[in-house]
Amino acid sequence: MADEKKNTPDVAEFEAKLPAQTNNKDIWLFLIIVDVVLLCVFGFFLYKNLSARLLSTQEPAQVPASVVEETLPEESIAAEPEEVVVVAEPAAPVVVEPVVAEKAPVIEENPAPKAAPVEEVQTPAQPAEKKESIIIKKKAGSKYRQVTFRYYGEGKKVAVVSGFTMAKPRALKKKDGYWETTLSISPGTYKFLYVVDGEQITDPYAEEKDGRSVLVVE
Repeated sequence: MADEKKNTPDVAEFEAKLPAQTNNKDIWLFLIIVDVVLLCVFGFFLYKNLSARLLSTQEPAQVPASVVEETLPEESIAAEPEEVVVVAEPAAPVVVEPVVAEKAPVIEENPAPKAAPVEEVQTPAQPAEKKESIIIKKKAGSKYRQVTFRYYGEGKKVAVVSGFTMAKPRALKKKDGYWETTLSISPGTYKFLYVVDGEQITDPYAEEKDGRSVLVVE
């Protein structure tokens, strides 16, 4: 008997050697709490969706005023024409004017002839008198010519300038009604100008070319 007791294993020692089992109660409690939270969330969204549908079915849809105006028939929009009342005015009284006999025109015998209009005869303007502004004289025994320049005009200082004056103005002296000077010039063709009070002008009584007066000495 003693040997049998020694061979049989001790139950307490066997249970102590088994691994500790986890507590299943905590797991089930956690799963239940998660299910409750999910049910609450699902119920909230379901309630919100159903309430929105109920409100949309109860309230009638409002149609914009612009759409109502477009759907109205044209006959209802068109205004009825106003009646035009025409009042006839009374006819004006007819006035009969007396007829006056017109007098016949008096015809004069042998009427005097009308005088012909006198036409104005315009006399042509007479050309201005050409004055002798350049006088050329031959000098005996010399190839030079005595050329006298005369300037007819107003001024305080008058001079003549050209190639024969070496591009230097030569003064003219004041005389009765004109300015005058005499120079010795060899034969040839020259261009000259008068300098009157610092202004260069041409000789109105001589030929002109390229804006200068022309002098021909033979």
